[in-house]
Amino acid sequence: MDNLTIANIALDIFCLVLCLIPIVYLVNDRRYQLKLNRFFMGISISNAFMIIGDLADWCIKDVSEPTMALALSLLSLLFYISSAFVLYFFARYMDEYLKLSGRVRTIFLAVITALCAVHIFFAAISPFTGAIYYVSASGYQRGPLFMISQMVPLLCYLSFTFLVIWCRKKLTRREVIFFLLYIFIPLGGGAAQMFCRGIAVVNVGVTLALLFIFVNIQSERDLLVKQQEKELAESRIDIMLSQIQPHFLYNALTTIRQLCDVDPKQAKEAVRDFSLFLRGNMDSLKSKAPIPFEQELSHVENYLSLERQRFQGRLQIVYDITARDFSLPPLTLQPIVENAVRHGALSREEGGTVTVHTGETDTAYVITVQDDGLGIRATLEDGRSHVGIENVRGRLSALCGGTLTLDSVAGVGTTAVITIPKEEMP
Repeated sequence: MDNLTIANIALDIFCLVLCLIPIVYLVNDRRYQLKLNRFFMGISISNAFMIIGDLADWCIKDVSEPTMALALSLLSLLFYISSAFVLYFFARYMDEYLKLSGRVRTIFLAVITALCAVHIFFAAISPFTGAIYYVSASGYQRGPLFMISQMVPLLCYLSFTFLVIWCRKKLTRREVIFFLLYIFIPLGGGAAQMFCRGIAVVNVGVTLALLFIFVNIQSERDLLVKQQEKELAESRIDIMLSQIQPHFLYNALTTIRQLCDVDPKQAKEAVRDFSLFLRGNMDSLKSKAPIPFEQELSHVENYLSLERQRFQGRLQIVYDITARDFSLPPLTLQPIVENAVRHGALSREEGGTVTVHTGETDTAYVITVQDDGLGIRATLEDGRSHVGIENVRGRLSALCGGTLTLDSVAGVGTTAVITIPKEEMP
C-alpha cells in the first residue's frame, strides 16, 4: 500500500469522524424532531455512508477472491447511491430553510428528484452492466457512462446556485456566502478528482462544506428556534391571561350565584363548565405542540356554555363540524370564538348567532367562525386586539404553518378562517 493510498484512507477516516459531529448533536436532546434538522441529519448520514463506500476503493486492492470483488462492488454502489441522497437531502434542506412555495418549489424539487433518480438508476445497474463503474482484476474501474455520475451532481449544484441567487433577498449576506461555499467547494473537489484520479478530495470538500453550514447556519438557526419557543411560551401566557380577565370571572361567578337561587341543577352545570374552562386555559401552558382538535373544541364548548347561560336567548350557537381528525395549537379557536361572541353576536341589542364550521380540502383543514354582528370596525374602535389575534396568527404560522384571515363587513358580521396545511402537520 503506497503513501498516497494511506493518505487517502486517513483523509476518509478523518472526514467520517467530522461528519459524525452534527449527527451526534442532532440526536442529543432529540433535535432531529424539527423538520429542518431531519433533512440536515439526512445529509450527514448520507455523507457518512458515502465516505464508507469510498473507503472500499482505497482499502480493497486484491480482488482475486470473488468475495472481495463482490464487497468492492457493493461498497462502490453504496458510495454512488449515498452521494445521490446527499444531494436530495440538501435540496430538501434548502426547500425547508427558504420556505419555498408555488411553482419554484415544485420545479426545483422535481428537477432534483429526477436527477437523483437517474443517478441511483445507473448506479444500481452498474454491478451488472458496468455502466458507471465495474470491478476488474485491477480493482475498481470507471465505466463508459461514468460522466453521468459527474454531470448529475454538477446539474444539482447549478440548481442550488440558481435557487440561492433567486432567493437571496430571504437570506443574509452571511447565509448566501456559506450556502455558495457548500456548493462550490464540492464542485471544485469533484473537478479535481475527475481529472486526477487517485486524490480523495470530494469527500473532504463535501464534509468541510457541511461543517461550514453546520457551524455558521444550522447552529445559529437552532438558537433562533429556541428563542422563538421562548416567545411562543410567553405568547401562551399572554393569551391565557387575556382570556381569564377579571370582568369575565366576575360575570361568570355572578351568573352562577344567581342560578343557585333559581335553578340549582343548572348552577352545578355552570360550575362544571367554569372549572373545565379554567382547566383548559391552564393546560394550554403545558403544551408546546399542537393538540387534537377535539380537545380545543371541548374547551370552546365549555366557554360557550357559560356565555349562553349568562345571555340566554341573546346568544345562539351553531356547530357544523365535518372534520375532526387534525391538530392545531392550543388556545387557537377559543380566542377567535370569544371575539365572535363579544364583538360580533352581542354587538347587537337583540343578540346574534355564532357559527363554528370545520371542513377539509385536498391540502388543508379549514375552520370557519362566523357571526352576524356589526363587524369588527364598528366594535373595536379603541384599536386594541382584545383576544390576541396577532398571537394566534403567529402561533399558527410557527407551530403548523397555518394562517388566520379575517373578513368583516359593517352591519353584516365577521368571518374568521383558520387554515392548517396537511403537509405541515406533525
